Amino acid sequence: VPASGIDLVVLLDVSRSMEARDVPPSRLERARRTARDVLAGLAPGDRAALAAFAGRGVLLTPLTPDMQALAEMLPAFDASLMTVQGSRLRRGVEAALAAFPQDSPRPRLLLVLSDGEAPRAAVPTGAQEARDADARVVSVAFGSEAGTTIADPPALLRDALGNPVVTRRDATRLEMLATATEGEAFLADRWGVADTGAVVASLRRDATAAPDGFVERRVAVTRFAPFALLAFLLLLAEAVPWRRVKEWAEERLPARLRPAATATALVALLLGAAPEELDAPTLLRLGVERAEAGDLVGAEHAFFAAAVRAREAGLEADAHYDLGVAALRRGDFTRAADAFFDAIALAPDDRQAQFNLEWTLRRLAADAAAGDEPRERAPRPGPEEQHEPAEEEGDAEARETEPTPTPTPAEAEREETAPTPAPALEPEEAERWLGTVEDDPGRALRSAVRAATGAREPSRTTPAW
Repeated sequence: VPASGIDLVVLLDVSRSMEARDVPPSRLERARRTARDVLAGLAPGDRAALAAFAGRGVLLTPLTPDMQALAEMLPAFDASLMTVQGSRLRRGVEAALAAFPQDSPRPRLLLVLSDGEAPRAAVPTGAQEARDADARVVSVAFGSEAGTTIADPPALLRDALGNPVVTRRDATRLEMLATATEGEAFLADRWGVADTGAVVASLRRDATAAPDGFVERRVAVTRFAPFALLAFLLLLAEAVPWRRVKEWAEERLPARLRPAATATALVALLLGAAPEELDAPTLLRLGVERAEAGDLVGAEHAFFAAAVRAREAGLEADAHYDLGVAALRRGDFTRAADAFFDAIALAPDDRQAQFNLEWTLRRLAADAAAGDEPRERAPRPGPEEQHEPAEEEGDAEARETEPTPTPTPAEAEREETAPTPAPALEPEEAERWLGTVEDDPGRALRSAVRAATGAREPSRTTPAW
């Protein structure tokens, strides 16, 4: 392909474990410095973007050749950037892969800067998603194998049992992710310093131009012949009348060969009777049927499974929407609000989800103002429910009619005291005012995270939407 540089997404781990100080001054600070040095070492034709992950993943910038602008944003990457804590590497990989254009021939690289720690060893890393996107992963692991505690002023961070949390580097997970994508894994030393020269060389491995201005880009070969042969043999095994084979073997074969024939028939029957995994649309229908039968807990289980197995954003949004409706019917308004937030994050233009979320948040605010625990919904106009995953035209027209929510006293007071529009300024005067404003990349990035994940602005009084 023509040599035009690489497309790189720098994915930083901003979970609480990255605040550990087993490498000075902290794992996260060392990761930020490594990202800055890597950006400075890229070639003029390269493009880069920034992404972060903790309990969720979010792409914070598009691909850009302006490395200086990206470097200026790095100090704002800290644990407060993500409201949902955790360490879900796969979510970060999925978010980072969204930066790559579908039709670009440029090499796709993903630089993961993390300690590799996960709540469970079996948590997926996102290697399959990276392979499907034809992206190569280069990782750098920070921290120590011995581990250390995490400061949570004025004491230490503790678990649910009151024991101090000990965080340890898990370089194996990062190495598995890099190896699965034909990438390379690096380890920072005990001071948290990585060989950024080697990291940059690994990233630009497929971007060295030949004298004719082209580069060779290595892509994975899809070897389908063995799998096609296996599928053909399984189909053939399903078509064979194995019970008749067993009867024939008992009549014709010697006694010493009969056990082998019987075992072969048994294995073939087991293969033919293996149950198939339910897909997301089937799970949605199952959840609706359970909800209509009064089994709301079973319905929520089905909707949650549909959200996990959905391969399309629309199906996942429907699953979270139905999960919120089921929670509302049980009177669990907090869980319902979380589900509607997830639905809107996946489908921002869903008017029904927006209405249900606003209704739920107002109900939570009213319950909090009254000092009562959330209770069952009263028989009055409420959120709209989705009884079928896919609607007919008549159903869609029926859902267009929405009950008008009544504003709370606090909202009515805010509307009455709304400030008047600011006066217009001359361009020169506006420029002088803007010159007095200090840049705050941290606030801008946190706003971007909330916009991308559907997270709520923290509030000490009432939920905000």
